[in-house]
Amino acid sequence: MTNGNTLFLNGIDLELISIVIDGDQPNYELQDEGLQLYQLKDEFVLEVVNRIHPEVNTSLNGLYQSSGNFCTQCEAHGFRQITYYLDRPDVLSVFTTHIIADKDKYPVLLSNGNLTKTSAGKVTWHDPTPKPSYLFALVAGDFAVLEDSYTTLSGREVALRIYVEAHNISKTQFAMDSLKRSFAWDELRFNLEYDLDIYMIVAVDDFNMGAMENKGLNIFNSTFVLADPKTATDKDFINVEAVIGHEYFHNWTGNRVTCQDWFQLSLKEGLTVFRDQEFTSDLHARSIKRIEDVNALRTFQFAEDAGPMKHPVRPESYIEMNNFYTLTVYEKGAEVIRMIHNFLGESGFQQGLKLYFERHDGDAVTIDDFVASMSDANDFDFKPFMTWYSCSGTPSVSISSNYNEKEQSLQVSVKQLGECTYFWPLNYALFSEQGEKIKQGMLTVDQKQQEFVLTGVTSNPIASWLRDFSAPIKLATELTVEQKIVLVGCEEDAFSIWDNAQQIWLSMILTPNKVNEVNFFNALEKFINTTTDKSLVSEVLTLPSERLLHQQVDVIDVFKIHQQREAVIQKILNRFESLLLAIYQSLINTDAYELTPEAVGNRSLKNTCLHYLSQAGYLQLVNEQFNQANCMTDQIAAFNALLGCENPYQGHAKEIFYQTYKDDVQVMDKFFAAQSTAKLTTVSDVERLMTHELFSFNTPNRLRSVVGGFTQNYINFHHQDGYEFFTDIILKLNRSNPQIGARLVSAYNHWRRFTPELKQLQKQQLERIIQTKNLSNDIFEIVQAALK
Repeated sequence: MTNGNTLFLNGIDLELISIVIDGDQPNYELQDEGLQLYQLKDEFVLEVVNRIHPEVNTSLNGLYQSSGNFCTQCEAHGFRQITYYLDRPDVLSVFTTHIIADKDKYPVLLSNGNLTKTSAGKVTWHDPTPKPSYLFALVAGDFAVLEDSYTTLSGREVALRIYVEAHNISKTQFAMDSLKRSFAWDELRFNLEYDLDIYMIVAVDDFNMGAMENKGLNIFNSTFVLADPKTATDKDFINVEAVIGHEYFHNWTGNRVTCQDWFQLSLKEGLTVFRDQEFTSDLHARSIKRIEDVNALRTFQFAEDAGPMKHPVRPESYIEMNNFYTLTVYEKGAEVIRMIHNFLGESGFQQGLKLYFERHDGDAVTIDDFVASMSDANDFDFKPFMTWYSCSGTPSVSISSNYNEKEQSLQVSVKQLGECTYFWPLNYALFSEQGEKIKQGMLTVDQKQQEFVLTGVTSNPIASWLRDFSAPIKLATELTVEQKIVLVGCEEDAFSIWDNAQQIWLSMILTPNKVNEVNFFNALEKFINTTTDKSLVSEVLTLPSERLLHQQVDVIDVFKIHQQREAVIQKILNRFESLLLAIYQSLINTDAYELTPEAVGNRSLKNTCLHYLSQAGYLQLVNEQFNQANCMTDQIAAFNALLGCENPYQGHAKEIFYQTYKDDVQVMDKFFAAQSTAKLTTVSDVERLMTHELFSFNTPNRLRSVVGGFTQNYINFHHQDGYEFFTDIILKLNRSNPQIGARLVSAYNHWRRFTPELKQLQKQQLERIIQTKNLSNDIFEIVQAALK
């Protein structure tokens, strides 16, 4: 930061060897967080030589090693671990990178932009596009490469390259195809073309996040690149495609137009998540994608909104920026963009996006600049809408209605219950008691309490509110369980069908006396037998997770909630065992693997049935699927089911799975996660997993699969020995990778809402952590907020 004739350059854990300004020794001071320069001219040439040690960098920020190869992660503050620099997103510079390395050990030397010079062990890359330091990338290593090309609409020939470790090259074709689909989709949907002559992806096993959109040189967690039917599930394939799309789409929404400061993070991430959601929706099953996104939002982001680290989509402060790469910034941010799209429609949104790029291409801007473009292009006043960016927490809304038979109208009262007043779209449809649709539309809500009158309502309706989840709110309505049952049977909107079924399941689990089970099961059976969308049937048959159930109660009794959910599973089996078996058998086939919506839906429903049947004792059936499966989707479903209860097949299945896939890193992550989350797994079992020859504490994916997985194993994690084990892990991560430690320690965030004994035990662990000497900012910020 400049101040008069001084300049501060960020720098952490650097050994300064020499510093020269215009050929002379400058006046400078080394400080804990960087380098302070004094008595500077308006213009000068600064030359700094410093030494770093990537071979011992376990934080996986800056320059580090993965499987012997060098790579970088510079967002948000990683570049300052490479050299002294103005490490902030609004400082845009042209980078020229010279790389010198042992040509035998590191034959592949990559950086951003275009390769301008090359010789044995020496290369120069020049990126003509000004960029912030967080988009800098460097890779040096021994990789195999899959090469292809793409011709843009304007005729530019773009070389496409995906670099992976040699033994993984056979699993890269789907990623390449996904990249080409991303190029084509962004041209077709948003008229946005790529602007360089080369686009590269490098996959590494050691990576804190999912991927990084560095200009022209994306660096990926290998989980989101490598896929074939034998080793990847349907969800893996779709996630690979989505993440490759997400990082490519950043070329415009994040790289060419970037953030003025890190408080604007959702400017690039919320917008790009919306774009990757649309990409997946356009290529696959839109209705199922919407259900999956909303389910994840309610399960994880709503919990974040209700916890100690809740913050607005545009945060106002932070201690450690890495802690604000959150579901609120990304997923809720995408829902905010989706509401803008709902208000403006596809054409209006496109006009706004076009104006945004015309005004700001090459700039570092704010969320306000984006919203202003949307507003100006459509003559639409979004000023009241900005509450979504400034207020934290999930809005709670209640809706009541009164039918006037004489006037054939419905008076609707919408009340926003929190401190903030939000501006949002409310999609709705009205149905008769016989399930016939009377009318549908969208209401614009912009007041604390608001009245609407809907006319032409020919009978007292059953109202379906918030269709397609038109706003990220918690909604309370006057609908009875019986009316929700009617909507499950008559709604056309897949989200509303699923949502009403979920609400009934929640009532059955938490307040069983309020549900007429016979009526619901009758309607459910009719729905199953008449619905052709197998993916939707699978979603409707899937109960709310225990994690979601925890949000629905004032006091979290982990063991009671688990028992209540298990009781409903038994009720389902009592009524539907024969039907589930018949559906399962009808969906068995030996067809070659396809990723079509129909094939994905068939496997999804088949494996949902298998999950229930495994709990009814059909373990030989499960074992047969495990042994005969022709794709990972079916095999891992059977493997998880076999680990869910005591049975004679379990030990053999573990051995077969391990021996078959022990050389595949991604499948071994599944192997460890299946065991850590299994209902029979104890702390001792997890400790044994951590002594396994393939367990690596410093590999984030492996650590998440074991330790992160166990924190979701609620009935076994939530004990004193579980907490003590977990806290030991956090304190070890404090020394090696505090960013991952901060992500994991959030498992304690809702400690105040647990039963008294567990509440006290979790508090003791948080106090133990906060009292630790040299606690990192990453972990301190999370724990301090939890204890406040």
